[in-house]
Amino acid sequence: MSYQITDCSALQAAQLCAAMNAAFSDYVVPLSLTAERFEEFQRQRGFSPEHSFAAMQGEEIAGFWFSSQPLSAYENRAYTLSVGTVPAHRRKGLSRRLLQQVIARQQSDGGSGLQLEVITSNDKAVKAYEDFGFKACRTLRVCGTSGPRPAQTGHPDFTLETMSVDHLPADESAFFDTLPTPQNGRAALCALREKTCVLGVQIEGSLVGWGASYLDGSVAQIAVHRDYRRRGIGRALLQGLWNATAAEHLTFVNIDVAAETVNAFLDRSGVKDRIHQSEMHLTFED
Repeated sequence: MSYQITDCSALQAAQLCAAMNAAFSDYVVPLSLTAERFEEFQRQRGFSPEHSFAAMQGEEIAGFWFSSQPLSAYENRAYTLSVGTVPAHRRKGLSRRLLQQVIARQQSDGGSGLQLEVITSNDKAVKAYEDFGFKACRTLRVCGTSGPRPAQTGHPDFTLETMSVDHLPADESAFFDTLPTPQNGRAALCALREKTCVLGVQIEGSLVGWGASYLDGSVAQIAVHRDYRRRGIGRALLQGLWNATAAEHLTFVNIDVAAETVNAFLDRSGVKDRIHQSEMHLTFED
């Protein structure tokens, strides 16, 4: 079989969605994204058709490497959204060939490397990325709430306000202990602003904390200024987000295990771990 490697500029979203569903059709929980969910997936994670590549056999997509453009917020690394090969086309070296094209395009546009997440227990995938030159950089929690939805309680010192993403501060350094992954970063919130709930707390006219959740209950950010922690702001934001969505539970995807403050807060809030992921980086050679 012969394959042609091409970027995704001329491929339709429906083709890409079908290929992604096919590539993950034999997983324990098969993937079945609708066209709408796939479009949200692309927007949230910064899909760039010019920086993403597909292995074509005729008109069929046999494999793909979906990528963003280089991201200045992540030291000009690009984010790998997803990598997959349709079952009938596996073990033919397509992922390596796709990666070579992704690297070439990224380097031509000033990219410094790639980053992605992989489930830590998926030994086969971890080994494959290591063979490609990726190195594990940090471990990430995926966890969620359990139990009934909490009742919203008031607080004498502050109230929650519905906000726009545009009202969040440009300098987030006093709010985050570690950098959010790209799917939870500012660009992702802006890309899905119509499907994002943002609640904030102001004290004496200054924003001291906010929470941002997608409408499906996936919490992208809970951030409280270091000078205002342990005053109940985080818990109020968590309750507010839960009550603002129709989701039965809240999910926290990719929380850096090294972020001691936020993890302690989540543990006190009763969240339960689901899986762990490894964030892996590939640095391009000069």
